[in-house]
Amino acid sequence: MSHLPRVLLILLSILIVCLPGCSGYNDCNSVQTQANTPSEDGFTGYVVDRKDDSILVVDPAYKDFGANGGESRYYPAKWFSNAPNPQVGSYVEVWTDGGPENEPYPGQARAETIDVSCPATPDGAHMSEADAIRAGLYSSDGEQVRIPVIENVDFDKDTGIWIIRMRDAMSTTENQDPIEVKVEDIEPVGEQE
Repeated sequence: MSHLPRVLLILLSILIVCLPGCSGYNDCNSVQTQANTPSEDGFTGYVVDRKDDSILVVDPAYKDFGANGGESRYYPAKWFSNAPNPQVGSYVEVWTDGGPENEPYPGQARAETIDVSCPATPDGAHMSEADAIRAGLYSSDGEQVRIPVIENVDFDKDTGIWIIRMRDAMSTTENQDPIEVKVEDIEPVGEQE
């Protein structure tokens, strides 16, 4: 009987030490496909669509080519293959394997490394920012946007409503108003297959 308290103390100590590091796989802020992150900057943006092992990433920071006769709002967008894990709604940085890239818009490349940023969950919210974006993209309003650009995401704690402001990268005129999709802060929306 005298060893029982000692054994319980040891087990409790192991549990306390293990809980922070053993709470399950955390797929954000981690490299998805390889351990060595390249030193040069990758392609950043939100994952707005997924097909098989490919994801469509759109950078919300547009480039203005209007002075040269081009689009006044050009949003870099690229399909990356070899990307089985990142969920729609996540903010990612993707490095390619250096292979040839297809140039029609949106471009196509093979991902070598993917770093997924941890989504913020504001105080009082049930959903994370990524969950709210995913719900907005899967809504009837969001599904009408061909290539969504996530412009802004806000959570109203008083009403429990997320407001996702997005644009269509295929309609790049200055006159285009952003679409505001309202999402009720309930249990997170899962991935659609």
